[in-house]
Amino acid sequence: MIFFCLVSKMLLIHLFLIALLAVAATALNARHVQHTSDLRKSYDFIIIGGGTAGLTIGDRLSELSKFNVLVIEHGGFINASRTVFATPSYNVTSVPQVGLNNRVTSIQIGFGVGGSSAINGQAVMRATKRDYDIWAELGNKGSTWNWNGLLPYFRKAIHFIPPKPLIASDYNITYDIEAAWGQDNNTRLYASFPGPYDPRLKTQYAALKTVPNLSVVRDGHAGVGGIYWFPVSIDELHTQERSYSRTAHWDGLNRPNYHLLINSKVSKILLDQSNRAIGVQFTSTQDNKKHTIKASKEVILSAGAIHTPQILQLSGIGSSSLLKAAKIPLKVNLHGVGYNFQDHPIGPPITFNFTHPPPIPSTNSSSSNSSFPTLYGGLVALLNLPLITSPSTASSLATTYKSQSPISHLPRGTHPDIISGYKAQQSLLSSSISTPVPPSSPQSLSMLNFVVGTSPSVQPIGMRILSRGTVLLNISYLFMYYILWYRKFYNLPYFAPYKPIEILPGTNITTRAQFEQYIRQGLSPQGWHPIGTAAKMRRSLGGVVDDSLKVYGTKGLRVADTSIFPTLPGGTTQLSVYAIAEKVSDMIKNDWK
Repeated sequence: MIFFCLVSKMLLIHLFLIALLAVAATALNARHVQHTSDLRKSYDFIIIGGGTAGLTIGDRLSELSKFNVLVIEHGGFINASRTVFATPSYNVTSVPQVGLNNRVTSIQIGFGVGGSSAINGQAVMRATKRDYDIWAELGNKGSTWNWNGLLPYFRKAIHFIPPKPLIASDYNITYDIEAAWGQDNNTRLYASFPGPYDPRLKTQYAALKTVPNLSVVRDGHAGVGGIYWFPVSIDELHTQERSYSRTAHWDGLNRPNYHLLINSKVSKILLDQSNRAIGVQFTSTQDNKKHTIKASKEVILSAGAIHTPQILQLSGIGSSSLLKAAKIPLKVNLHGVGYNFQDHPIGPPITFNFTHPPPIPSTNSSSSNSSFPTLYGGLVALLNLPLITSPSTASSLATTYKSQSPISHLPRGTHPDIISGYKAQQSLLSSSISTPVPPSSPQSLSMLNFVVGTSPSVQPIGMRILSRGTVLLNISYLFMYYILWYRKFYNLPYFAPYKPIEILPGTNITTRAQFEQYIRQGLSPQGWHPIGTAAKMRRSLGGVVDDSLKVYGTKGLRVADTSIFPTLPGGTTQLSVYAIAEKVSDMIKNDWK
């Protein structure tokens, strides 16, 4: 068996990984602190990072007038209303990836107020029930970070706008508000189906319905996979523009107790002798001087999966050997900081041409008022491993994965806690990916995200790459199965009248070695969804935060962003980030009643 083997060192977040750049900003309202001299001497809560989670938490905490809240953002205000994958963004690059023909990988993450919610592709997705239940199983006893514990916060986080009746009828868009959604009028973050949709999606939709054991589900956000339509984060009720953390949790909130400082880079968190977080040190582009500001209650770190571990390490929280080498005084010996990095890989293109293109289906729905350039059409099929391969093959692959020893693939000297964490994930994931249930089962774990386009050309998005931290396991083997599945799909009887011809990778690609070469040349190991580097797991498994998102070994310090995800969710990450921000906000409020 050669299923899993080490192919490259992969994106371990080390000290001084990134040189951060600042951009100019424009003052928008009175709550935007213009100068460092205008800051209070102390705030109850300081939030590092004005992104997807940071602004959500800032809004929720400042709802209570007794709390003074400061959000510090490295970037500035950006115009994100009608742009996709906008600039400015951080441009973080990896070392050359040996397993990907020494290619360097770039990770684009949001740099400005709103963070990555200001630049993403807007797809609003939720993973299956099993995805989130695994989060709880990797946590401490009694963890509520499972599907049932998160569902109320998914509802609270976003206001669902159903599709217009004509659009819903034309494209068979179904939904289940009772099972999945909230419609609180006080929630200013929106998910909608603005369209216009390309009628050619109907052809792909009809073909997907003929795939054995793959069914259309009423609403994929109710904890199941299969075929469904997903909404996008556009405010169709008011602006027909991007709906993101800034518009939902900053703009228009004229609260004297909610302050935002931009163009300021936090360099470290200040800890007292008992390791209580008492403030932060930052540098403003106004004067390029270091400043400190005190926090009387808590510091909440929401800088994202790349920068959160960096700030922790600079603050003396991390592996003792790493900090010693960097000559940083050790405050908390926490081995998992910067490990467990994961992202959704995007496979090389799989392209067919129709010799006789299918006719464009008719449509009765009109175009939306929105001219927003959304990235995707809104149709997806979440597929599990037994469907992509076969139940017996899925079982064999899962057994091989579970039997792999992490020690042979991790750097020499990796702490036993990290190894234990990888083993725990292997055990949970291997049993889940091979469960012989259809994708529409709540116990299914998605392996492949088929975002459906209008032409027979796709780039498969892996939901479960089984990669962690410093290693990239041989995902070429999994992507070979993905490509083979797409070949079967475009050779379904449904497509026979249109005589599809494979262009990429080409029918001459048939052996495992040929597939591996094609995948190494074209695979991107990141899909703009970095997670996991300050994982919410038991400390004995290499976890960094507990089930209150408090950093182990500290007081008054929490992390709330994608870095706390212990495993990848089977879908885009933005909705899950909003949910964890809403949940931890309630935890903080409850702790400081």
